[in-house]
Amino acid sequence: MAKKHTLPVAKAGGPVNEAPSKATISDHERRYRAEDGMRTLARAEEIRKDKALMKDIKTQAKALQKAICK
Repeated sequence: MAKKHTLPVAKAGGPVNEAPSKATISDHERRYRAEDGMRTLARAEEIRKDKALMKDIKTQAKALQKAICK
């Protein structure tokens, strides 16, 4: 039998869409930025370990540098 999905229901008497405070936004933003940074560093490490990809990256970087220096 398929599982039924229900929508959350607001509690009686409470605000439905309460705006988060500035401190909360700041905390969420900092957490997001930290998580995003961790993902970026993990991806960079994966790229660094891929020898064939690093060779291609170096080739592209040299070509870009040559084009910029003209």
